[in-house]
Amino acid sequence: MLLTGQVAIVHGGSGIIGGAVARVFAREGATVHVTGRSRESLHPVLASIADGGGQGHATALDVTDEAATKAHADSVVERAGSIDILFNAVTHRDVQGTPLLELPTAVMEDAVLSAVRAQTATIRAAATHMAERGSGVVLTNVGYGPPFEGMGTTVVTWQLVEALYRQWAVELGPRGVRVAWTRIGGTVEGVLDGPDYGSSYAGDTENRAILDELESGTMLRRLPSATEIAEAAAYLASDRGASITAAGINLTAGAVSD
Repeated sequence: MLLTGQVAIVHGGSGIIGGAVARVFAREGATVHVTGRSRESLHPVLASIADGGGQGHATALDVTDEAATKAHADSVVERAGSIDILFNAVTHRDVQGTPLLELPTAVMEDAVLSAVRAQTATIRAAATHMAERGSGVVLTNVGYGPPFEGMGTTVVTWQLVEALYRQWAVELGPRGVRVAWTRIGGTVEGVLDGPDYGSSYAGDTENRAILDELESGTMLRRLPSATEIAEAAAYLASDRGASITAAGINLTAGAVSD
């Protein structure tokens, strides 16, 4: 197993990506501390971890609350002795479907600030402990692709998060902490089972039709599953990814070429 004996925090563990990451990390031997807006929302992922013989713990947490996020990280260290892996799968308050010419500045600020707050609070809380020990891995997942009409603040926050992670990588690298991310153009579950895409930039298009269109635009003619994203995250978190930092893995199935 890739992560035997490791202690991981997965924020946004009730979501599609966060839940998959928590399950795969646990399967690979990590003890996983998952957070979400409510403990109830985390019950399915905890049950799945337990069914697979893994160890998981759940905490209700608003990661934009820096004091609460720090207290959570401190409690994990007190309980488990360390934090080896952080994965932030929290979604941000992006707005799609409204032209920037019509989008209120306050709405744009909210999208950007929510991303900065969530990422900064979680990284600082965990990486403080990692840097003291001289080891650790900080990970997240971002959407990946060029801007196009109707995406509102979404691509802006994607690129902001990548820039933020590169800066953290520069500062944490000399202290033994790696910083990396997965890049996606969507997942099968995210399109079929996720938000109502019809209420955003896709008009009244059915989710199945959206999936078909997105897959037709990839080189592999498919989108990855959430589990595939989680498997890549486990690789990044493990010793097999020991030389990867300040970089993202392109998991767009060829929708975007590097």
